[in-house]
Amino acid sequence: MRDNAKFNCTPSIARMTPRPTPRPGSRSLLPAVLVVVLAAFLGVVWFVTQGEPLPGTYFAPERSSVVAVVVLVSTAAWGVWLASQQRQRVGEVEEERDLFFTLSLDIFCVLSADGRFERVNPAILNTLGLKPENLVEGSSLLDLVHADDTRLVSRGLAALEAGHPARFEVRCRCGDGSWRWLNWSATPTPEEGQIYAVAHDVTGRKHTEEALRAESAFRTAMEDSVLTGLRAIDAEGRIIYVNRAFCELVGWPLADLLHKRPPFPYWDESDASQNEAKLGVCLEGKAPSEGMELRIRRRDGKRRDVRLHVSPLIDAHGDQTGWMTAMTDIREQKRARNELQAANERITTVLDGLDSLVFVTDIASNEVLYTNLACAHQIALGGANPVVPNPDPVDYPLDPATLTKKDLPCELFDGELQHPRTGQWFHLRERALRWVDGRIARLAVATDITAMRRAEEVTREQEASLARTSRLITMGEMASTLAHELNQPLSAISNYSKGCVNRLRSGQYKIEDILGAMDKAATQAARAGEIVRRVRDFVRKSEPRRSMVSLAQITEDALGIAGIEVRRLGARVSTRIPPDLPEVLADRIMIEQVLMNLVRNAAEAMQEVPMEQRQITIGAQLHEDSIEMMVADRGCGISPENQANLFSPFFTTKPDDMGMGLNICRSIIEFHKGRLWIEDNPPGGTIFRFTLPLENDLEPEPREQDTSPA
Repeated sequence: MRDNAKFNCTPSIARMTPRPTPRPGSRSLLPAVLVVVLAAFLGVVWFVTQGEPLPGTYFAPERSSVVAVVVLVSTAAWGVWLASQQRQRVGEVEEERDLFFTLSLDIFCVLSADGRFERVNPAILNTLGLKPENLVEGSSLLDLVHADDTRLVSRGLAALEAGHPARFEVRCRCGDGSWRWLNWSATPTPEEGQIYAVAHDVTGRKHTEEALRAESAFRTAMEDSVLTGLRAIDAEGRIIYVNRAFCELVGWPLADLLHKRPPFPYWDESDASQNEAKLGVCLEGKAPSEGMELRIRRRDGKRRDVRLHVSPLIDAHGDQTGWMTAMTDIREQKRARNELQAANERITTVLDGLDSLVFVTDIASNEVLYTNLACAHQIALGGANPVVPNPDPVDYPLDPATLTKKDLPCELFDGELQHPRTGQWFHLRERALRWVDGRIARLAVATDITAMRRAEEVTREQEASLARTSRLITMGEMASTLAHELNQPLSAISNYSKGCVNRLRSGQYKIEDILGAMDKAATQAARAGEIVRRVRDFVRKSEPRRSMVSLAQITEDALGIAGIEVRRLGARVSTRIPPDLPEVLADRIMIEQVLMNLVRNAAEAMQEVPMEQRQITIGAQLHEDSIEMMVADRGCGISPENQANLFSPFFTTKPDDMGMGLNICRSIIEFHKGRLWIEDNPPGGTIFRFTLPLENDLEPEPREQDTSPA
């Protein structure tokens, strides 16, 4: 594009103003006047020389010359007046032309045959911001045109040169460097070698067209990108519009759908009557808001399930002109729905197959929202009676009445309850959740554990009997040792008694000596009595009874009996029990049995090591929620293979042992909700450890509960 500086040169003003040329009106008027004058003159001559006087006295011969002169003068005057009027009208027309040329809003210009400006009206200033006088002589129309449009202008100039009119729309540069669209209409005048051209500013129209094209392109892109098929039908049911997605859904091209009336090409022949009825419902304005399902047949013969949503088609004036239909493919939706239904059936089958009672209730109103088959059966049998007892409100970590949706889901209760009327035991687990309709609900799973608790009770009784049998066996194994231990105080009592009797019979005694001997005999009797008491308590038949006991006292009682065997085997016992150790909820005899068994095993395990290494250590350590006891020896240790089976029933490494001691010990500890395990002692030997929890409600007694219908 040429630089705008080319238009800065000042041309000759005379060149840019209209040139004074002879007026076409004056040249055409002169021959007419001459013809009139010549005709008048010839008429007068003929009249004077050839004519006869007219009848009457007015045209007498003596007046003929005068009449001729008068006629001649009148004719000449009329011709002059006529020429003056014609000249005046031509001047007015030329003034109107020049005024129109000057005041026109469109650009008028005269171009040379090669497209150079010769004349241009002032409208170019308002349109392009260029002054007519600043267009240099020889400036071409191509100098104003955008580089991309020069080929179009060149073709137009070629057509004009060939004598044909030309029209073209091009971008022309303004004085400020911007561009405006001009519609040029040009006509050639070959006889004058000029081109008369008119340029109309169509920039606004171009911008509007571009905006409309952009809007149309956006609308088309939006319609083509929508996965929902769109169809418009008029009031008679004729298709007047479909988008690309609709064509892809039905498998038919646009040409085969537009202006079609029912039955439509994509209707399944087997459903034609049903589809006709559904279309009638739509045309009556009674289409359901949730839409209608329809099975269509694609052009390739495949069938597809779709859903139609129909709404009125309203024009710009607010009048309904037809119906707009949105079509969606529901194959995936139906597949998901079928899978969901199948999953729901599976879950329902599983829940109905449970023996546990599963139910959901509204926390606010206690309305039953769901029950499985077992719960429904229990409700039918129980009538107005409650099925499952409700937990005590103090057992809830959160108040169900104050729960909000942000708290969900959360656990409400997990424990065992006994029905106050039937005596049944239930393991109840409750959980707060958001129900399908948005309500806060309670999901409860109640399992009848009455039979299990009875079995556990029988098991506990059997384990208690087995433990007592084990204690009796232990005492049987220690019978000789206990007899030897009791023989010492009994022999001392016998000796002290005989000595006192002999001195009393001889009469030679001092009362102080007699009293001293009797005190020693009493001490030995108390010693023997304590041994008998401990043995009697240890083997006494009694039900497990848990109470708050001191582990230090239990350890002392256990060593009171087991210490006899330990000393016989040449071992020593040291205890490391903190004095401030809290009490635990336990059965004293059972824990004493565990300690006795572990201490005896430790003493027996060190028979193959030197006497000075036979050391047993009993310790206790307080943890956050439990107390850990340990019994360590310095024996030869236990192999990993034997450790894996050590607590199994009837497993033993001793030739004359039943193999039930450690199994009973583990059962006792697990009965107390603790744990028993074995470790290697780093210096050599073995460490047995067991824990007892500190909680005091390990076995809560059954209590009466408030109940409400499940």
